[in-house]
Amino acid sequence: MEIESLMENIVNRATVYERHVVHTEFFTDTSNTIAYGLNSLWHRDVELDSFNSGFNLAVGCSHTFGIGVNNPWPSYFVNTYNAGVPGATIFDMIDIAFAIYQKKRYNRLMLFAPHGERLVVFKDGKAEALMPYGESFEDFKNIDLDTKMYYNTRSVNHLLDFCKNENIELQIFNYNSIGFLKEHKKLIVDKGADGVHYGEETHKNFAGLFNVKRKDTI
Repeated sequence: MEIESLMENIVNRATVYERHVVHTEFFTDTSNTIAYGLNSLWHRDVELDSFNSGFNLAVGCSHTFGIGVNNPWPSYFVNTYNAGVPGATIFDMIDIAFAIYQKKRYNRLMLFAPHGERLVVFKDGKAEALMPYGESFEDFKNIDLDTKMYYNTRSVNHLLDFCKNENIELQIFNYNSIGFLKEHKKLIVDKGADGVHYGEETHKNFAGLFNVKRKDTI
């Protein structure tokens, strides 16, 4: 699927995206200091066409998009496109990575994975995101853990094969895993303007996880 069609499908079913970005009053952020400038793909960056082949691609959810901060972690790197989407599942991220590669080839993929339990299912002929919280929790809890693990593992293995075949450098962190929180808990030091997501200093710390050339200033 082309990236334009894919993003339209994701945004149409991602009510979290509408609440976080379009209706910022849904948050406790009343500072009016955060500018969520979106391009034509609903990504928080300049247009994808402005990048030359060989760029870095950052994919993730709201913690990559940068809800509540002016400088999300991808903004610290040179030649890096931020394809983070609030509310995205691991499936969304991998689909986005594949679709962008079809449009413009990148050399490095940085994936900041969300809750491993976020799923995409088909209900009444439409794709629907299921989350371990909120409105979809009742449907979500009826899916057994083995099924959730199976789909996530299969998706990640597909991504690993893709990156190996295309000679793409891949770096993955799961910010919500027990291992990550145990090893990198000290990186999480503040909250963003919404009072929910990670703050400016935490994003700056997250940037240090990735082995990518930094900008002199942001």
